[in-house]
Amino acid sequence: MDVLAQLASNTGYSVRVNHKVSTTAAASNKQGDVELVNFGLAGSNNLVIDVSICCDHVGNSTGNNGLNGKIHTSDYLQDRAGVKNRRYKDDYAAVGMVFAPAIVSVAGQIHPEFLRLLWVLTDKQTRNYYALIGAEEEIGSEAFTWSRAHTFSLNKNSIGKAIAYATATRLHLSVHSTAPPLRHQPGQPISSAECLMHGVHMLRTAPPLTLHLLAPL
Repeated sequence: MDVLAQLASNTGYSVRVNHKVSTTAAASNKQGDVELVNFGLAGSNNLVIDVSICCDHVGNSTGNNGLNGKIHTSDYLQDRAGVKNRRYKDDYAAVGMVFAPAIVSVAGQIHPEFLRLLWVLTDKQTRNYYALIGAEEEIGSEAFTWSRAHTFSLNKNSIGKAIAYATATRLHLSVHSTAPPLRHQPGQPISSAECLMHGVHMLRTAPPLTLHLLAPL
């Protein structure tokens, strides 16, 4: 969340985070994580973003310490984005604001809607830079296109590092628990914290490596 707020601030937007983010009407009183003031969309003033990190593993198995190895890709991210949109979008629209989910996974996947937002921020950031150095006539040139692509890559890497840090932090906070992970019904998603706890339990219960496993083939 802090990285996203910083990226938006670098683009030139006024940014609000946490309790400073505008809420929906009093009847629902919902609040996102990050708000970009005067974002510039037709019919709306501000853009409110809610950030969520989810687990790529889902399901249950009696083997493999509760993980069946099934990896979800964009479908799980899309499901989480749908939950966020249903929760916030209409309520924020009622107060003249646009809502967008920012969904990522512990494996580093980024939901397409979040990627589009990063691209919009990157485009504005690059245009601002060219204007700052007095090269507005170069906007749209091949050099501008390459510069924008490079900046977009850097911004995505920043998000990736933030995901890795958030995942490592949750893992660190979870290692003090000695209880094995709870079993879930097949097909039911698990939270990112539970996903990390699965990993910790597997590391604890896995047999130690022996020398023959490390010997060259």
